[in-house]
Amino acid sequence: MSQITDSIAKIKQLAKVKLVDDEAVKRVEIVVLKFKEPPEIVDKCISRIIHNTDWPFKLTIFDNRLNPPNTSRIWNKLIEESTCRYVLIMDSDAFVPAIKTEPCWLTRMMESINETGFVVPVSSCGGGAHQHVTGPLPYPSATLNKDIWSGYCFLFDREGEWKNVGKFDERFYIYGQDSEFAHRVSKLGGAVMRRDVFVEHIGGFSFKQDPIREDDKVYARELYRFLTKK
Repeated sequence: MSQITDSIAKIKQLAKVKLVDDEAVKRVEIVVLKFKEPPEIVDKCISRIIHNTDWPFKLTIFDNRLNPPNTSRIWNKLIEESTCRYVLIMDSDAFVPAIKTEPCWLTRMMESINETGFVVPVSSCGGGAHQHVTGPLPYPSATLNKDIWSGYCFLFDREGEWKNVGKFDERFYIYGQDSEFAHRVSKLGGAVMRRDVFVEHIGGFSFKQDPIREDDKVYARELYRFLTKK
């Protein structure tokens, strides 16, 4: 009976321990939008995040198969509902490093969050050619002066510059919303590129089977030119 009493007392003591405050630890909510990708692609994305991320995070996987493929609307909804100050948007066909680094990929990105409020990694494809670097990396970060970067993976301060930039334009559907958003970010100082963080992006998997994909590319390009006068 004494052992049972002691066990109950220990359990009650644990119940009194307060949860760690997300704001205090700067927890990042990682938002992954899933559409029609093969299971193995999504599994690879999620597995690498879980096993190779040391920075405190909350992982949100949103299955968008039941909704129209309006990426802007879904991103805005999930960002507004987030309980974390820092949010990272990631495509389900984007993969963080396969081997855990010290510090990890997210820690490195968070090291630069106060520079402009927006941080992107480098990649080899997926519309982010300007984010492709080779050779030695003399500096861990650099400000992107260009006003276009791919939305396959980017980190931002929801309580900071995000409020000044505004929401994603919901007139865009599958493509283009990240380019137009990046154009607005560039007017407020641009995004910081962490050249020591490489996130692989396959590209094209998220909406590969969607019938309006090619038409939307044309629509997004013309809408972007109209909004940015390019």
